[in-house]
Amino acid sequence: MTRIALFLGLIALLVPARALTGGHAASAGPTSIFYYPWYGTPQRDGSYLHWDQSGHVPPLDLASSYYPARGAYSSSDPAVVRAQMRDIAGAGIREVVSSWWGEGSIEDQRLPMIVQMATRQGLQVAVQIEPYANRTAASVASDIADLRQLGISRFYVYHPFDIDVASWAALLPTLPGVQVLAQTVDVTRAQAAHFAGVYTYDIVTYGPATFGPLCTRAHRAGLICAPSVGPGYDALRATGDTRFRARNGGATYDGMWQAAIHAGADRITITSYNEWHEGTQIEPALSRPPRSLSVVGRPTASPVTVPYSSYDGAYGLHGAAASRAYLVRTAYWTALYRDGVAPARALAVRRKAAAQGRKPVFRPEGDPLATTTAAASSIAPGRSKGRPRAAFRGSGSNLLLGAVPSRLMPAVRVTGSDTVVRPLGRGALRTTRVTRERSCYRGRCPLALVGMSVITRCASSSRNSRSACTRRTASRAVSYWGKS
Repeated sequence: MTRIALFLGLIALLVPARALTGGHAASAGPTSIFYYPWYGTPQRDGSYLHWDQSGHVPPLDLASSYYPARGAYSSSDPAVVRAQMRDIAGAGIREVVSSWWGEGSIEDQRLPMIVQMATRQGLQVAVQIEPYANRTAASVASDIADLRQLGISRFYVYHPFDIDVASWAALLPTLPGVQVLAQTVDVTRAQAAHFAGVYTYDIVTYGPATFGPLCTRAHRAGLICAPSVGPGYDALRATGDTRFRARNGGATYDGMWQAAIHAGADRITITSYNEWHEGTQIEPALSRPPRSLSVVGRPTASPVTVPYSSYDGAYGLHGAAASRAYLVRTAYWTALYRDGVAPARALAVRRKAAAQGRKPVFRPEGDPLATTTAAASSIAPGRSKGRPRAAFRGSGSNLLLGAVPSRLMPAVRVTGSDTVVRPLGRGALRTTRVTRERSCYRGRCPLALVGMSVITRCASSSRNSRSACTRRTASRAVSYWGKS
């Protein structure tokens, strides 16, 4: 059975992604992510900002159900913002939507640095105009004029209909060269107000089932459809909100991405990079938050009585490897969306396979989720007797990474549409010429890398004589990880 799975997995590698997706293509589109520059620390800002919301006592007791891998950081720290922009760009996202609370707010003061750091990473910057005090159509017009000086031309308006439709209808046609989207599913009102498009932001109220109908209505009205996807929601620790959307090891995030792509979204917005209060963030989080920290040179006992949640278990990852799981996963989805290929429904795959007189080369995890190349061809080394354990099967919980992904992390680099993952204990990436070879079941065999797919194969070369494989009949280039 293992040999059959391996054989089918290798076939899957040779099939183009479009074929694996049943030929279903969606229009390629850009991705934006909501970003919050409102955090502060005593060292940089004179006091903790936002981390101490609702009476919490930083640096260990934070107003968040998760503990950031960067600790309680300051959004005024250039090193922090620079690293965050690298995260976002590395995940294939093209636009940062910075939360903005009016002229003179701390978010306004930090925006020029965000624009500078984002631009260096090739990112565009937009703003989400929040419902600040005394917000009116006239004040928004002034805001947009000022923000245009920073090169910002796209604006997202949160809770837009705190301002009446007539006021928006009078304002928006007078703003050339900008694009203004409304956070609403009321397409009729958005059209009447002359917004350019709609987005949802709220990933609790608006789940995957709402995206298709929303985009259908938006497109009929001639509006941009930019539904918001997110990994989950947990604001209990920060705000006392009892609403909750479980992450389910990554399945929630996968389901929302797939629904947004199938809905024909013109732009996909992500909630969020770092809204820690609501637990929607994909910024790295610690799997095991510390029980004590060194504060001004002295240890501090943890006042935390309720344990933090973590990303542990997301896509099968555990410990430190899980910290960046959602960034890595985002890189996969943005590449798929950017290339205009939507995950196929299981029925379409079965029909295509039947028409070609063959069996499907992968097993769907349940309609509408289906594995694609990265899962279908993944073979992970087993822990017993050095024999590999086939991962060519649906997990029933997550769309991809059916292999043991903890073997594939944590070193990741994104190159174009490929996410290249360096397995633990492996050295630099090498390339050799290999072809059809019998399955290699030796424990020392390197992991080969083809595109975004990871499989276990033997690749014999002069630099790796200990992992000799069978004879070759024709050759092609394969990259693999050497010994560290």
